[in-house]
Amino acid sequence: MKNRVLTQKWIVFIFVVILLTSVVQNISYGQGSAKIYWTESDKIRRANLDGTNVESVLTDDDLIRDIALDIQNHKIYWIGWRHSIKRANLDGTKVETIYDPQALNADKVERIHSPITITLDTSAKKIYWGNMWAPWGMTRSDIDGSNIEDITILPVDGGVFNIRVDAEDIQLDVKAGKIYFQDSLNDNIARVDMNGSNYENLPPRMIYHDKIALDLVNKKMYWTKIIMGVIRTASLDGKNIETFLSDLNAPTYIALDPHSRKIYWIERDTQKHNGKIIHKRKIQRANLDGSNVTDILTGLNYVAGIALDTEGVYDVAPDTNKLTTTWADMKIQ
Repeated sequence: MKNRVLTQKWIVFIFVVILLTSVVQNISYGQGSAKIYWTESDKIRRANLDGTNVESVLTDDDLIRDIALDIQNHKIYWIGWRHSIKRANLDGTKVETIYDPQALNADKVERIHSPITITLDTSAKKIYWGNMWAPWGMTRSDIDGSNIEDITILPVDGGVFNIRVDAEDIQLDVKAGKIYFQDSLNDNIARVDMNGSNYENLPPRMIYHDKIALDLVNKKMYWTKIIMGVIRTASLDGKNIETFLSDLNAPTYIALDPHSRKIYWIERDTQKHNGKIIHKRKIQRANLDGSNVTDILTGLNYVAGIALDTEGVYDVAPDTNKLTTTWADMKIQ
């Protein structure tokens, strides 16, 4: 009798495992919780990773210049052209202003920051941002905007302006204790320790607001060359430089999904309307081997940033449209 009950339990267990596996394996790529977020003028919008189910998340009272996601706490952060930092829930509710330079200026605070780019260290509950024309380089604060501290960075000799830097794009390698950034004033990609020391001038040269992204899974960096119309890649020390994609129009902001082996970027979308050439924007995607370049979203107006929510999901193969989950990857740093 006991053996019969035990057999029945094993049959039920195996049936449940097969059922769950079937459900997970038949989720379409870009559906479920996986989303791409982007800014469009004064709006933040999102869609599935294949471009379907487009929806507006929120509308701000300012043009939006950059965004970052805190998936663990279901928050989105953004910077406006008036240099304020705000956050809201991922669905656009509960908007908060956590840094307002205009209010500080009214109170005659001694040092006013001018945020232009933002990234998050969710493990340490910190925000990092670059400042426009700020000689100290970049700034960080607690995740709620409190405890602001400047990260003073002095570049090595040989820079164009070796008394200061201008961090216009910031990426973090928290485990290695490194901050990577586009030092546009000194015309290079650089990295420093988390306290701003040990400035390293990496080989890739920057020009005209190029953007960077880190693939910490495969130990590589990617960056756009807007004027040249290419995306390039190298190891994290800036060596082994390769042209990843060429013959593009004007690639800018990029975002990586290394677990799905995908790269997303913003590209110029040239259209004709009533005989006139109109330049809009589009979001494209490719595999991390450079294959299968695809238009995800087209006809966009003034896109200034993209971010991915791919928490806990990845592609089985670069050219498939299937997702699976792995319990080991349910929390992607």
